[in-house]
Amino acid sequence: MRALDGLGYRGAVGLTLAASVLWGVWWIPIRWLEAAGLEGVWASLAMGLAALPVLAALAARDRPGGVTAPRALLGALLIGLAAMLYGAALSFTDVVRAVVIFYLAPAWSTAIECLFMGRRWSLRSAAALGLSLLGVATIFRFDVSLGSLATGDIAALISGLAWAIGAALVFSRPGGRPATLALFTTLGLVLAAGAVLAFGGAAAGRWPGGAEALGAAPLALVTGVVYLVPVLLVTLWAAQRLAPAAMSFLLTAEIVSGVVSGALLLAEPFGWPEAVGAGLIILGATAEAVAPPRRAGAPRR
Repeated sequence: MRALDGLGYRGAVGLTLAASVLWGVWWIPIRWLEAAGLEGVWASLAMGLAALPVLAALAARDRPGGVTAPRALLGALLIGLAAMLYGAALSFTDVVRAVVIFYLAPAWSTAIECLFMGRRWSLRSAAALGLSLLGVATIFRFDVSLGSLATGDIAALISGLAWAIGAALVFSRPGGRPATLALFTTLGLVLAAGAVLAFGGAAAGRWPGGAEALGAAPLALVTGVVYLVPVLLVTLWAAQRLAPAAMSFLLTAEIVSGVVSGALLLAEPFGWPEAVGAGLIILGATAEAVAPPRRAGAPRR
């Protein structure tokens, strides 16, 4: 991670955009694992377990000096919860719905910055919140009720909220080690998946059986190490350098990659409500294009 420290603010923006594109197509390895027999939460858990030893080794070798604040570690655990729920949402609902509903995260981030991080409320803040909420309502054909929310929709909604809170906690405590934060994020993913499997019943997904799980292990290892590890490292490194709303704005590239790839590669319903809703949420996040004033002392290396 030392090589990343010299990239500066523009480097953080560029890497965040690249990570965002990869988050948008995360449904592909999730669906691969699902086809191999790991349904629902099992797919995210398998990738997390594969990533854990690699991240533990990287965290042990990370540069000395500086202690990662407990608040930042808590934020990383919440981002892990968000990743687990997002992966589950990609299994339980249409890719387009999961991606777009998750992207209420910029609206949640704006509210968190205004309420708890000293940012002044503005017309831009109201526009970001209003457009994001209108976008989700459009996707649901303006029938937004508990009855209209499927399991995957609820998972995506909570995932976006957990991401926004976690990113705010990580940003508010600079100086942490990215590998350590990524390790705690993966721990959060694994612990959250374990809790869902223990108490979630059918909502967790079907246990594939020992033989199928063993057969899917090589794929889980490859996707966890080659895909999840670098994306998490870049995301956590950038989260320390970009304000939560700006970070969420840059990650809206995930909407584009997720919606486009889902529409092209999957036979899932995609009509004007999904297109208009995605566009409104992107517009809401675009209201954050001019980053708000940064907190004093935030790193811009």
